[in-house]
Amino acid sequence: MSCRRSWKVREEKKSYPALGFETSFAELSPLGDSIANLIYSLALSRVLGRVVGKKVSNSILAEAVVKAGLREHAGTRMDKQSLGDFAESLLAQAFLQEALTLEECVSLLARELRFSRKEELREASVTAFAALLSRARDAVWEEE
Repeated sequence: MSCRRSWKVREEKKSYPALGFETSFAELSPLGDSIANLIYSLALSRVLGRVVGKKVSNSILAEAVVKAGLREHAGTRMDKQSLGDFAESLLAQAFLQEALTLEECVSLLARELRFSRKEELREASVTAFAALLSRARDAVWEEE
């Protein structure tokens, strides 16, 4: 099956049992924001060996969308905020469809988050989220 999907085309409402109501792909972004921050904090905590609470920026998510080859699926005229929202919606959809588990996401991010200096964290984060978004894309769009 082709993965040529557009965020704008995905405006149809879909029912998610975990939510108990129908919502569109784009409307999943706020939930995806929380999921992204949770898995990022857990993965960093695992890598650093201490508890860390960190938010992932839209800039990192936007770069990860591009690096994962998903830019063409997000629609046109998208700024960093919109690309970040696209990434968050994709993560939320993967969770709601039970296509990805919390442990799977944290393990994947932790495996990719290898850095020796604080300055390397940003690029490692982009790479880690690109891998996760690719996995989410394959899991979610394969099911449809």
